[in-house]
Amino acid sequence: MDRVSRYVLSNFFQTFLSLFFTLFFLASVIFFIKISHLTSLFSITFGDLGEAYLYLLPQIIVYTLPITFFIAVAMAVFKMSKENETIVLFALTLSPHKLARIFFMLSLGTSLFLLLNAVVFIPISKQLNKNFIAYKKMESKINIKATEFGQKFEDWNVFINGIEKGEYQNIVLYNQNKAKKEERFIIAKSAHIDKNGSIIGINLEKGRLFDFKDTGIDEINYDVMKLHYKPNVKEVKSDRVVNYWMLAKQDKTRAKDLAINILISFFPLATFLFGLSFGIVNTRHEKPNIYLHLFWVVLVYYLLMFKVATTVPLVGTAILIVGFHLASALFFNEKVLKRY
Repeated sequence: MDRVSRYVLSNFFQTFLSLFFTLFFLASVIFFIKISHLTSLFSITFGDLGEAYLYLLPQIIVYTLPITFFIAVAMAVFKMSKENETIVLFALTLSPHKLARIFFMLSLGTSLFLLLNAVVFIPISKQLNKNFIAYKKMESKINIKATEFGQKFEDWNVFINGIEKGEYQNIVLYNQNKAKKEERFIIAKSAHIDKNGSIIGINLEKGRLFDFKDTGIDEINYDVMKLHYKPNVKEVKSDRVVNYWMLAKQDKTRAKDLAINILISFFPLATFLFGLSFGIVNTRHEKPNIYLHLFWVVLVYYLLMFKVATTVPLVGTAILIVGFHLASALFFNEKVLKRY
């Protein structure tokens, strides 16, 4: 890579990083507000808050990175144009064709990363987030307090007479199966919570179990009894990601999500020539409103994206990406290639 190309890339990355961190911070604040509603479901620590935020990172990236890249392309080149650097660069070794090739490779790499993030990381992060919420709800369910009625462990009603050194004293559990017309009643002298991975149990010690049936009452004396509760936690595997998106064939909502993720991912590749076209100007003869132009490109693309995703998601996705890229190429040819 020659010195001129490195200079262009240096200007681009300076602009890109400043924009990206600004938008990323604003998006993070919005998602932190979204996470805060979890406090109404269960108590969370600062570490839990950080874990929930990590699971939302792929979504934050897919919302911020495409637009940041597009704006950074236009603003970096526009900054050089205002200082007449683009004219000097074109007079040396850098032609508009070469400039376009440089940003084509950057936009292609960005789009492929976004596609991997949207198609693979987002489904995985969503499942991890669901597992996290399910586990925290499970923990909140076993936060049993002494001398309070109406507490439950899974489908067992629980009453505890007291807690001593983290151990429950004189515990009573009641369960009713209306379908089988059965009732179970357990008493224990002591009990404690046992956590093993995603499974949480209550270890009951020295008690009796009463099983009420139509045929009679069964009584069992025990030294140790274990009751286990496992939340609805799914394993995260690669085949689950494939199956997740295969539902797009039958599920309109999943097809819409897939189309939106793909279209957002290819936004940098489809629009980078628009960004170059807006950025390459002769400030002596032009006074372009570059911000308005950028706004209109983003607005039109995203409006068409949602329209395609809700009407013809599978076929319309490819048409919109190719069509927008061809439109940007024609615009770049008319505005830049024919003049420089």
